[in-house]
Amino acid sequence: MINGQASKEYIMSLAQDIEIDFKNALREQNALKLSVLRMLKSALKNEAIAKKQAELIDEEVIAVLRRELKKRQDSILAF
Repeated sequence: MINGQASKEYIMSLAQDIEIDFKNALREQNALKLSVLRMLKSALKNEAIAKKQAELIDEEVIAVLRRELKKRQDSILAF
């Protein structure tokens, strides 16, 4: 609050940040970034469906990101 008034700042969730980054990657035609963000969006959507929620909270998004990162790191080590 500033001078007794609520701040007009809007804090976005991590999922919203990913969506914005995805749209920017589309505009920039950045294939690598687009591929990574598609994978993340898919993993987040699958998790939301599994939990029967419309959206995930930031802590759940972080958990999904960590799980996906671990999968990729393990596959790098395996090959």
